Amino acid sequence: MNVVLDARIDEFAGRVGALRACRAFGVKPRTYRHRKQARERRLPEKPVAPPTVRAPHPAALSCSEKERILSELCSERFYDLAPAQVFATLLDEGTYLCSVRQMYRLLSDHGLSRERRRGGHQRRGQYAAPVLEASGPNQCWSWDITKLRGPAKGVLYYLYTIIDIYSRYVVGWTIAARESESVAHELIRKTCARENVDPGQLTLHADRGGPMIAGSVAELLFDLGVHKSHSRPRVSNDNPFVEAHFKTLKYRPDYPDRFEDLPAARAWCRAFFDWYNHVHYHSGIAYLRPADLHAGRQHAIIERRQAALDVAHAANPQRFARRPKPASPPERAWINRPTIQTQ
Repeated sequence: MNVVLDARIDEFAGRVGALRACRAFGVKPRTYRHRKQARERRLPEKPVAPPTVRAPHPAALSCSEKERILSELCSERFYDLAPAQVFATLLDEGTYLCSVRQMYRLLSDHGLSRERRRGGHQRRGQYAAPVLEASGPNQCWSWDITKLRGPAKGVLYYLYTIIDIYSRYVVGWTIAARESESVAHELIRKTCARENVDPGQLTLHADRGGPMIAGSVAELLFDLGVHKSHSRPRVSNDNPFVEAHFKTLKYRPDYPDRFEDLPAARAWCRAFFDWYNHVHYHSGIAYLRPADLHAGRQHAIIERRQAALDVAHAANPQRFARRPKPASPPERAWINRPTIQTQ
């Protein structure tokens, strides 16, 4: 703003004098004089030199070398190891790719400094959500492992549970002193045999825990003709049925804070699963018992409920706006039900 004003004063000062021009524009003559002297003393601006392009250092890694290092760091062999451990392992094998610090730089430049997954640059958002449905029993099972506290701190028992997502019936369970793929292998094998599962009939869903993604379990499912499904990493909502079941188990009034030993834990769970399957009225299946829905007895039960409601309606019709009907279980059970978009 001052530069424009001084330029106007300079223009009029040549005709009427600097003093009168300053008074006309409301500027003190001393201020105008000081600014004019400062402009005269100011040196002309130096031209801006174009940025210099530095030549690459002769020791810098080439693009192909960087690609090779990233591929090695993100390989299934090394994606869970720190760069220092990868460096030491390769060095013992007689291979030197780059320094540990350079490995960290490359990972940071490509957004892989926090985690490296299978497939190299695969990130969390690239996992597709599992979409599973069941319109009847033994079409889709969900299983998981939960910890039960033992008699002392650090003593844990592991409860393996397989639940049918359509009927909510617990088709198989066991308790072990450790989390093991061999225990999971045997439980799945016996449960499929007991339920007479045919090849291609069943999908077994689980999260990505160690026993769930174990090679022996995957081979068993392939031999049985059972499709496998896994949750996305760190997404607990992808396995809702068995997680809700574990909450029901641990919120029972008689659930102990600690179990005395492994036989005591098995005895309590045996009584719980008998109650859950054969006594418990499940709210998610129209207050039917899981065993009844799993065995296909729901139609007879709903007919008996309808008969009881018809008797009540005939005795006091004024109490009902319309003929009462008992609730029916959902026709399908879903894991990540797809949303229906309307036009």
